[in-house]
Amino acid sequence: MKKGIVIKKLADKFWVKSDNLTYVCASKKNLKTMGLYVGDYVCFDEFQNQVLSIEKRSSLLIRPPIANIDQLLIVVAPIPKPDLLLVDKLILFAFTNNIEPILCINKNDIVQESFVDDFTSAYKNVVNIINISAHKNIDELLKILKGKVSAFAGQSAVGKSSLTNAILPDLCLEVGDISKIERGRNTTRHTQLYEIDDNSFIADTSGFNSLDEKYLTINYEELDKYYPDFIKYISGCKFRSCNHINETNCCVKTAVKNGEIDLGRYNRYKIIYENLKKEWERKYD
Repeated sequence: MKKGIVIKKLADKFWVKSDNLTYVCASKKNLKTMGLYVGDYVCFDEFQNQVLSIEKRSSLLIRPPIANIDQLLIVVAPIPKPDLLLVDKLILFAFTNNIEPILCINKNDIVQESFVDDFTSAYKNVVNIINISAHKNIDELLKILKGKVSAFAGQSAVGKSSLTNAILPDLCLEVGDISKIERGRNTTRHTQLYEIDDNSFIADTSGFNSLDEKYLTINYEELDKYYPDFIKYISGCKFRSCNHINETNCCVKTAVKNGEIDLGRYNRYKIIYENLKKEWERKYD
């Protein structure tokens, strides 16, 4: 019996990477109730080409279907225009699934300094930020990927496939063009892990260019706990149940007024709060 990681799934076949070899396997019938996902660490019979068991997962995503992601690299670029609501939802999605979010400002060969400054100001107390270019410098990105299972996320055409090609040039993944209305065309159609080096993998997946609130499996009343930039102010609010929207004597709102919390990020918090509340009420009322 050998151990490996599932790097690809098509129909009922699973590609398992182990000791620099790849095995195409089926799974035991009793594993179907658990599901078997790209990213799963498994024990398998190398002679019968059958997955026998699945090791405990650190994370499991249903959309896109992938397991054991360590970090989510949220890519933004000057073109297409950043969807900051999506950025905030992806950060929440990572935090609530035991995944580290990292904000990657791509295309730094064309980006203006003010663009970087705006993102740094808004997110410096939220996530780690790196400034990279798929065409010039990915050294910092390679350091972050070392020893991790990572996935790119963000709008179509921000450079996710270009970054993957820069990391693994032999892949030659299809790269999307920007349409006339500056909305990217998604070019990734299924989930697959690519090995960078020993124990370092990057996922190419189509599921991270949009995100509905129904995939944020948190109670709207606990939303503020997933905002690192809010945390140090929450304890000062007059009401323990303060949701930082309509209450008086709210330290979070005071911090926004004083410029200590980014106004745009706070306004998007209110949108996500109301959307989560509606989703919660739809499910349970």
